Amino acid sequence: MKKTDNNYKAYINKYGERVMRVSEIIKLIGKEQITIWANMLGFKGIKYKDELERTANIGSLCHSVIEKYFNKRYLADIDYDEYNISDYGDKLEVRYALDSFFNWLPEFLKYHTYNVKFTEKVVVADNFGGTIDCGIDGWDDPEKVIFVDYKTSSSFYLTQFLQLAGYVIAYEENYGKDTVEGVMVVRLNKKGGKAEARFINRKNLEPFILCFQCLFDTASGVKMLQTNLTELTEKL
Repeated sequence: MKKTDNNYKAYINKYGERVMRVSEIIKLIGKEQITIWANMLGFKGIKYKDELERTANIGSLCHSVIEKYFNKRYLADIDYDEYNISDYGDKLEVRYALDSFFNWLPEFLKYHTYNVKFTEKVVVADNFGGTIDCGIDGWDDPEKVIFVDYKTSSSFYLTQFLQLAGYVIAYEENYGKDTVEGVMVVRLNKKGGKAEARFINRKNLEPFILCFQCLFDTASGVKMLQTNLTELTEKL
């Protein structure tokens, strides 16, 4: 079975140290929504982890097909077995999600380019790392890059843009400050219709970057306290 394994990747910085994952840091927020979702699934007799794996596999397959579509060395085939997708309903969600992207793309290309610079690019800063889905040429300056993240969620969420903000920090730490033009989330629709996209230019990313840095400081503190809880407390 093949599926996205970014949540299990080990990111090593230039000093040979293992650092936190961007996805691990942003999990500090949104826990209440996850709890509500998990409870709703429980009422339906669905296990949270099973549903998480199912949706992750659907998203991974869609991402793989889109990635291959833009890479002329590959045939953009749909291999359900490779991603452990066998249920008819799940296959239908994949088809709808992919159709939504390819229904959206021609209209998007009337106004913007979509020249892919890279896919699945690992970026590691001194303190955290992650994997960028896709980078395309900047629209104002093709030498710069716009990060693209494909999602199959039911809506756009703050955490999606905070994740991209973390990638921007790591990317600029490696390639320089004036290298990113913006970030975009493309939301595929698993129920049909057209995909949707939302974009933030580099200037308007500053509050997202500040928020991510605060989350990193908090995550680091929590991790340190959890690791050293025995030493930092005394038995009575």
